[in-house]
Amino acid sequence: MLNQAVEKYIKKKEHQRMKPITSDCKNLLRKENEELCISKQILEKKIEELLDLQEQYKSREVAMTRSLEESGRKVTQLSDLVAFFKSTIPDMRKAIALAEKSINILESKCQHLEDIISAKDRKIITLVDQISSHTKYSDINIELEVYSSIDERKLWIKKCSESEHDLETRRKYTFHPQT
Repeated sequence: MLNQAVEKYIKKKEHQRMKPITSDCKNLLRKENEELCISKQILEKKIEELLDLQEQYKSREVAMTRSLEESGRKVTQLSDLVAFFKSTIPDMRKAIALAEKSINILESKCQHLEDIISAKDRKIITLVDQISSHTKYSDINIELEVYSSIDERKLWIKKCSESEHDLETRRKYTFHPQT
């Protein structure tokens, strides 16, 4: 019995000691529970924010992928154009060389024609000078075979027609037979 009484007494004391511990534990647990609830709410908000960010990331990733694909197509088009223009460069060079050769040939022909014209001009001037000098030293009373001007021809026609009626004019001038 004594043992039982001692055991009861020990249990009673332990129970008394446990009561404040239990109430302290309850308070601590309640406080911890409140903190955990607050943390849970904060974590839930952060999870929502992260999910939103993940959605934004995915939509931006899709937009970037489309943009990269479009840029890739444009780069391909530009590369094709560059290749095309590079392939036309030799043909263009050949065409330019042929054009330059043709220009040189035409310039040479032009120079040749200018030389011919110049020579003909000099020959004409020489012939005119010869005709002029020939008429200067020829007898002015004899009709020329070649007239130097239309006026000179008209003058000789007039003299010829006058000579038909005027004996003095007929003696003074010598006319070629009219055909």
